[in-house]
Amino acid sequence: MTILPFASFGRSLLLAGLVAAVIPVLHAQSASTSDASPPKSFAESLGRAGIKVIAGPATYALGDVAEIKLPAGYHAVEAASLKDYYKLTQNLYSGNERGVVIGPTDWVLVFDYDASGYVKDDEKNNLDADKLMASMVESQKEGNKERVKQGWDEMKFAGWANQPRYDTKTNNLTWAINLTSSSDGHKSVFLNESIRLLGRGGVMNVTLVTDPSEYPRDSATVSNLLSQNFNYVEGQRYAEFKKGDKVAEYGLAALVLGGAGAAAFKMGFFEKFWKLLVVGGAAAAAAIKKLWNKITGRNPDV
Repeated sequence: MTILPFASFGRSLLLAGLVAAVIPVLHAQSASTSDASPPKSFAESLGRAGIKVIAGPATYALGDVAEIKLPAGYHAVEAASLKDYYKLTQNLYSGNERGVVIGPTDWVLVFDYDASGYVKDDEKNNLDADKLMASMVESQKEGNKERVKQGWDEMKFAGWANQPRYDTKTNNLTWAINLTSSSDGHKSVFLNESIRLLGRGGVMNVTLVTDPSEYPRDSATVSNLLSQNFNYVEGQRYAEFKKGDKVAEYGLAALVLGGAGAAAFKMGFFEKFWKLLVVGGAAAAAAIKKLWNKITGRNPDV
């Protein structure tokens, strides 16, 4: 098995940008919303910031390889707005992004697709969580150097929230990590769950962003959503592999190592800021409030 090169891991860390700046809200939009009531949901706030969002029930295409059926109460960022969404949340846009789904309680699912080939699952019984975490922590040191160059806060892994596990029935690999940021001296902890949906020609990388206190509920909701509503299109399913198809040069362990960096902070703080402000938490500092006002166009100079 060939482990993903460090460059891939470092790039994953770089892709996971912390929100420090946002797309300027359109002047007309700012004027029209300056006296409006606060947004009632994350999806509504995105719409006010110029991001096009669709509402369920609807079938949401994830590129040309997969789709997910959105129930009522769910939202998703339109394909034409994905690049702007990534810019708004200060994440580098690679071109592999396939979609963003927002749940009824404002958790976020981020989808991107890696057409690396068919990933063999022969490592399913040999995923050493302790060794994997030690490797990620060591590689993170170099990743943080790149984050500093970008003017972003440093991040730290704070252990597993859920150790890597592989479902042989659905061919899904799932794990969750606790994360902290230097923005508050690594005091607050938030969580990203990573899900790898194996297909015939590659892997759909899915990241769940939610508050740690809501993780058990949201993880169960997302697991049910993906098992019932996500599908690879005909010809792209894992079970449709045929001799001669492209086979990935790495296995399940490398998916965890390469994906942990992408999970770290990927949309995390934008979602966290929203949660803090909605519940009126004491940790919502003035700078965060100012950022939120800019995003929504509500009193942008406050």
